[in-house]
Amino acid sequence: MYFNLHVSFYLFHLKMAMFSRALLAMPAFSKSESALGCKIVTSFQNNQEKGLPSIMGTILFMDSDTGKLKVIMEGTEITAWRTAAASVVATKHLHVGEKKVLAILGAGTQGRIHALAMRHYFNFHEVRIWNRTESRAKALCSELGSWATHYSNKERCVRDADVIVTATYSPTPIVRLSWLKPGAHINAIGFGVKHHNELEDEIYKSESTVVWVDHMEAAQKELAELINNGVRMRGEVGQAMTLTHAQTQSSNITVFHSLGMAVEDVVAAKVVFEAHKEKIDAANNRPSN
Repeated sequence: MYFNLHVSFYLFHLKMAMFSRALLAMPAFSKSESALGCKIVTSFQNNQEKGLPSIMGTILFMDSDTGKLKVIMEGTEITAWRTAAASVVATKHLHVGEKKVLAILGAGTQGRIHALAMRHYFNFHEVRIWNRTESRAKALCSELGSWATHYSNKERCVRDADVIVTATYSPTPIVRLSWLKPGAHINAIGFGVKHHNELEDEIYKSESTVVWVDHMEAAQKELAELINNGVRMRGEVGQAMTLTHAQTQSSNITVFHSLGMAVEDVVAAKVVFEAHKEKIDAANNRPSN
C-alpha cells in the first residue's frame, strides 16, 4: 500500500516549454517498503548534443518514521533502470508470444538500458536499434557488442519484431500499425509533445490493440486525449500480474504506456542505499592484515 503524488512546477514548466525543457518534483511513500523520498527530475531534449542524458534526476531519500533526510542520491541511473525494469515486468506479463526479436527505437540512455535489461531477462536472439541520427545507433551497437545491430530504416527495424521499445522525443509517430506483427508488444516510454506521439492513431484504434498503463490516475491526465477519443485503458500492469492471462488472444497487440511512478524511484533508491550500506559495513568489519 502506498500513496503516490506527481507534482509539476507548472509555472516554471510553462516558462520553459518553448525550449523543450521541464522540471518536475515527484514525491512518494511506500508503506510496505518503508520508503519515503522525492525525485527532482529535469527533461532537456537537446542534451544529447552536449553528451548528456536528456533526463536527469536527483533523489532525496528520507527516514520514513521521522522525515529526516538520509541521503541525496544521483537519480539519473536509478531512473533509467527502474524504467527498464517496469518494461521488463510489463513484457513478461502482457506478451504471451515468443521473445526472439527486440526492436528499440531511440539510442539514448533509455535505449541503452532497455537493450541491456531486455536481453539479460529474455535472452533475445536479435536486438535491433534505430535512431533518428544514425551515427548514435551505430555507436550504441558498437558499445553493446555483436549482439546488437543498428538499422537505418525504422520500418525494417520494427517489422517482425516480437517486442518493441519506443524511447524518443518524437513529436510525430515513428511506429505504424501496418509494420506490426500479430501479437507484438510495445513498451512506449518516450515523451514528446504528448506521451502517445510515438505510435500512430491507427494502432490505438485497432480492435486487436490492448492498452495497459503503470498508473491509471496518471493516465487520466497524460493520456486524456486518447481516452477522450474512445481508447480504453485495460488496466494497470500491477493488475495484469495477478491475472492468468493478461490478454485474451495471442494475436492481440499489447501496448504498455510507461508514464513514470515516483514510488518506483523511492523503492529503487532504498535498494541502492541499503546495498551501499551493506558494502560499507562489510568493509568496516573486514579484519585488517
